[in-house]
Amino acid sequence: CKQWYQRRVRVDKNSLFVQALDKACTGFMNKNAVSESSGNTGKSPELLAKYCNLLLKKSSRVNPEEEELESILNSVMLIFKYITEKDVFQRFYRTLLANRLVNDTSVSHDLEGSMISKLKQECGFEYTSKLQKMYTDTHTSRDLNDRFQEYCKNNPAPNDTLQGFSVMVLSDGSWPYSRPNSDFNIAVELRSVHDRFSQFYDKQHNGRKLSWLYNQSRGEIEWSRDKPKINHRFTCSTFQMSILLQFNHRDSLTFSELQANTMIEKDKLDALVRQLINKFNVLSSDDIRTEAPILPTDGINLNLAYTNRKIRVNLAIALKSEAKQETESAHQSVRDDRMLVIQACIVRTMKSRKQLKHSLLLAEVMQQLQNFQPSVPAIKKCIGILIEKDYIKRLEGENDTYQYLA
Repeated sequence: CKQWYQRRVRVDKNSLFVQALDKACTGFMNKNAVSESSGNTGKSPELLAKYCNLLLKKSSRVNPEEEELESILNSVMLIFKYITEKDVFQRFYRTLLANRLVNDTSVSHDLEGSMISKLKQECGFEYTSKLQKMYTDTHTSRDLNDRFQEYCKNNPAPNDTLQGFSVMVLSDGSWPYSRPNSDFNIAVELRSVHDRFSQFYDKQHNGRKLSWLYNQSRGEIEWSRDKPKINHRFTCSTFQMSILLQFNHRDSLTFSELQANTMIEKDKLDALVRQLINKFNVLSSDDIRTEAPILPTDGINLNLAYTNRKIRVNLAIALKSEAKQETESAHQSVRDDRMLVIQACIVRTMKSRKQLKHSLLLAEVMQQLQNFQPSVPAIKKCIGILIEKDYIKRLEGENDTYQYLA
C-alpha cells in the first residue's frame, strides 16, 4: 500500500490520470472476488473493520510498536477513503471497539483515540459521535471504580468479595448493546458485591437506573481439587459462572434444576451446557443426546476427572452460532437504518424545496448521502412510504412531481 501511495504521488500532477486511478481503486475496493463470492457488497468494509480489530486488539503474538501501528492505521485510512459503504464499516467497527473496551483488550487507549480522530476527520462529527462517547465512558468508569473502592474502605461490610471487581457504566444509546429482555438469577457468591455497587451508584446518581448487561460481563473462578492437588483459573462469562457455581455443593444436577437456579432461557442454557461439556470438558452427562434438545430430567455432572496443562483457561468464547448471527444481524441492521436515513433525507430535501421533480429528487438524495450509495429502487420505496405517511404527495396531473405537505 505504501509503494502504491508513493507511485500515486509521482503522477499527482496529471489530474485525469489521478481521477481514473481513484475510480479504478473505488471499483476494486468495493466490487471484488470476495464481495462477489459472498453476494454482499458490504463485505469489504466488514473485513476492513475486522482488520482494524486485529491491529488494535491484544493477542498472544507480538504486537507491533505503537509508532508502527500508527503508520499502518494511516494506510488503513487510505483504503477507507475508497470504501463506498462506510456505514457498514461503522457498524462493525463500533461493535468490535465495544468488545475491546469492555474486555480491556486494546493494545493502546491512545491508539483507539487516534483512530477515532482519523475517522472524524474523514467523515465528520456525527459519524464518530457514538465512538467518542464509548471512548469517554471508559475513562469515566475508571474514576467511578476508584470512588467505589474508596467507599467500600470507608464503609466495610461482612463477606465483601471486592478483589478484582470493576464495573463499566455505559451510556445508553451509544453502545451496540441492548437491554436484557429476560430474567437472570445471579449466583449467590456474586450477589453481595452486585447489590453493594447498585446501592453506591444510586446514592451517587439519583434518578438514574442501572440495567446490568450480564451477557457482556466476565469473571474468574478457581477450580481446585485436593486429591490430586489441581488448581485452574477459568475466565468465564457471567452465565457460565452461574452454571459452574451451582456445583459448589453438589456434583450432579438436572437440567431443570440448573434452569430454576439460574433463570437462564432454555435455549441459551442448552447451548451453554453443551459448550461446557463438548468443547471445554468441564461438565459431563450420560443423558444428553447430540441432535435432540436437553430434557428437564437429563443429569449434568461436574467432571471430576478434568485435566488441562494450562493453569489459566478461557471459557468465555462466543458460540459459533452467536458469532454468525451477530454478523447477519449487523448487515440487516444497516439495511434497516439506511431506509430511515433515506426517508429523512427526502423529507429534509422536500421541506426546503417544497416541490421537486422525481429525477431531481433522486439526484439530490444521492448527492447528499455520503456514507453509502442508495439504490434507485430503495429511494423509490422510501418515496412510496412517505406518500403513505402523508409527508409528501404527487401533484395532480404531474405524476413525476412531488409536493411537501407541512
